[in-house]
Amino acid sequence: MEDRPSNLTGLNVFFPKKDERQKKRKKSNPESARRSRMKKQKYLDDLRSQLNQLNTENRELENQLRYVMHHCQGANMENDRLRVENQILHEKLMSLRQALVLRQIQQSSTCATWSCVNSTVVTVHQNPSMLRDHVI
Repeated sequence: MEDRPSNLTGLNVFFPKKDERQKKRKKSNPESARRSRMKKQKYLDDLRSQLNQLNTENRELENQLRYVMHHCQGANMENDRLRVENQILHEKLMSLRQALVLRQIQQSSTCATWSCVNSTVVTVHQNPSMLRDHVI
């Protein structure tokens, strides 16, 4: 046991490079930990910022969707109204055509001819029982 030094500081004499590395590591460890914490904090801040940006964008898209859905609903209601109006006008037109034909028949001594839907031509003689359809 006499070959070994009695205190630990004597080890520095035998291993000077190891001691320097240990001192350097002790000094750089807190700095490295601080850099790591700062890097992690920056990463978290960036994630929070991105989350806020995405939440804002999501709200804007939801508002746009509500706007479009509202106008789509209004357009559908208008289309339904126009379909009903079209049907009513079509029925009125058919009624007026029918009235016109009957008037022509009453005023004519021979016959009346008019076009109908689907390219059908109807000819009515003074005797309405002689009705003939001709498809063009």
